[in-house]
Amino acid sequence: MKEGVVISVATKRISKWVLRLCLIFLVAVSLWVGILVFPTPLFAYEARFGTFRVCSDEPIPADFAEVMEDADRRLQAMEHEPPDASQRVYLCHDQSRSGCLAFLARKGPQSLGIGLSVANETFVSVTRVRLFAATNRGVLKHTRFAGDVAEVIAHEIAHFNSAHALGYRAHLAQPVWTREGWAEYQANIAALRADPDYDLGKRIDQLLQNDYWSRTHSMARDFWEWQLLVEFLGEVEGYTLADLIREEVTESSAREQMMAWHQLQAERSTWRKASP
Repeated sequence: MKEGVVISVATKRISKWVLRLCLIFLVAVSLWVGILVFPTPLFAYEARFGTFRVCSDEPIPADFAEVMEDADRRLQAMEHEPPDASQRVYLCHDQSRSGCLAFLARKGPQSLGIGLSVANETFVSVTRVRLFAATNRGVLKHTRFAGDVAEVIAHEIAHFNSAHALGYRAHLAQPVWTREGWAEYQANIAALRADPDYDLGKRIDQLLQNDYWSRTHSMARDFWEWQLLVEFLGEVEGYTLADLIREEVTESSAREQMMAWHQLQAERSTWRKASP
């Protein structure tokens, strides 16, 4: 009889601990979701620019309207329109704040931007963007490395467009080179086509400058190559997003195709120079 009482008491205690752990878990999940989906209380400043609602942990400068106008131009040039909803942009100048949000969103602490397509939210690490700009010093144009807040915003919304066009599962099933390369290409289409000095061949030449890339982060060259692969397929071959995700389109096949085109352009340039 006493043994039964002991077992009953132990069972009740275990049940209480399980219940407490479940409650703690639910509270933690609620806080996690709440911070990501409703982060506005963490940002003291707010302004509206068209369909964009911008929140910041530092005062928003008066000329920031130009940044959002640039972001809007980039969006208008994309293959797919953004989801029919207002976009929320959160500017993080505090690195600890952006690092915390990156952790909650399961992104790397070095991320320039974090996009949550379900909530139409984009978090931008302004400090990281400025660091990229200072490091790049204008060497690489029309890319994340240029350190442009409008470009980072457009990049994240390009991911939203992909998820909306393909469906979330198909969007996530893409290999990283197409997912990131397409977002970079889409974010920069307007700038590329407005630049009278745009030359894809010269951009590929920059990819081949090993001395430059040896001084950068190990992933930097990969990101630049992914962008150029999709840029080549889009600008030269006329690929759409639907073409890009075909099974026969692989990173190696795209690289081979791009480098063959680049070699041909170099040979034609040599012939023109040699012609009387």
